[in-house]
Amino acid sequence: MNGAIRKGFVRLHRYAGLAMAGFLAIAGLTGSVIAFAQEIDAWLNPELYKIASAGPPLPLAALAQRVEQSDPQIRVMRIEPPGGIRESALLTVVPWHDSLPEYDQVFADPVTGTVLGRRLWGAARADQAHLVPFLFELHYSLHIPAPWGLWLMGAIACLWMLDCFVGVYLTLPRGRRFLARWGRAWTIKSRADLFRTSFDLHRAGSLWLWFVLLMLAVSSISLNLREEVFNPVVSLFSPITPSIFELRVPDEIDRAPGLSFDEIATRARREAQRLGWSMDLGSIAYVVSYDLFGIRFDTETFWSGDSRFLYLDGRDGRLLDRYVLGDGTAADVFIVAQFPLHSGRIAGLAGRIAICVAGLAVTALSITGVIIWWLKRFRGHAHRAAAGPAAPASG
Repeated sequence: MNGAIRKGFVRLHRYAGLAMAGFLAIAGLTGSVIAFAQEIDAWLNPELYKIASAGPPLPLAALAQRVEQSDPQIRVMRIEPPGGIRESALLTVVPWHDSLPEYDQVFADPVTGTVLGRRLWGAARADQAHLVPFLFELHYSLHIPAPWGLWLMGAIACLWMLDCFVGVYLTLPRGRRFLARWGRAWTIKSRADLFRTSFDLHRAGSLWLWFVLLMLAVSSISLNLREEVFNPVVSLFSPITPSIFELRVPDEIDRAPGLSFDEIATRARREAQRLGWSMDLGSIAYVVSYDLFGIRFDTETFWSGDSRFLYLDGRDGRLLDRYVLGDGTAADVFIVAQFPLHSGRIAGLAGRIAICVAGLAVTALSITGVIIWWLKRFRGHAHRAAAGPAAPASG
């Protein structure tokens, strides 16, 4: 009976692995790159990130106004001030009307307001300016239109999570001397042929990285299927505190905020000081349908530190909500930890390096899994050919 169960799990692992291999290889490679997305993007596009101007930056409202004057068809919805001296500001824009935007990101000189460049985030273009956003969308959705791409990669993540448990079960030896025999599963045999080397790399790599692989699978589910799968399952174990976006009713009114970016920045900094946050203002965004501002504060940058959020009313600037990693119920903490875990940001630079290496490992495990299947299949065909046709039954 145990042998039949094991054979069933072997088949499940084999065919699930083959079904996932291409998707995970792409996700692993792109994930390794986007672990250092901002640094790579700035290296590829210095003309977008570096400025020659010297002097005090413009007020945020004035900067937004100058960008809007460069194209009367757009309006600024989000501003990310420069992170350092001689660095550009990043503004997110939307068209005034319902037409499809030709671009949604504007890089501007914060001193003069001069537009340095524009691009459309996530566009299916692999040119220098769009390469990093292209890889982001490829990582999460394969550039398949929403929501199908997100659902597809979310389904792959669910299968991956289950296969993590199947895979570790198949490494468990049967019979006596369990620990000694299982210990060999964690090693790679030297001077072996391609099949043995691929098998050892696949098995030992999966064991050594098992917790990391499981974390990546679970956090992928949270990012792609949060409302459909992740939150409903998590809520079975702990209550989830409703966010401001669940408590506030959205509408379709196309409005301008009642306060300027500068006024909101001043109120947000005052509130952050009251809360004891010794952090830099990372970005300000106006969410039209909810008539509120979301303000992000960072210890370092969005890519390598702790981020916290304030939500202020778009009419009068009163505090509506705040978001801090570690606050709330067990479910709240678990949910908000998923993106910092998935990106490695939860451990700063060391975490991002670990995620970069883990992404390469996911790709390697996917490739070795396919090699193992192919060599087994090839050997099976060769063995049957060498054995010749089956002898006829005697009468």
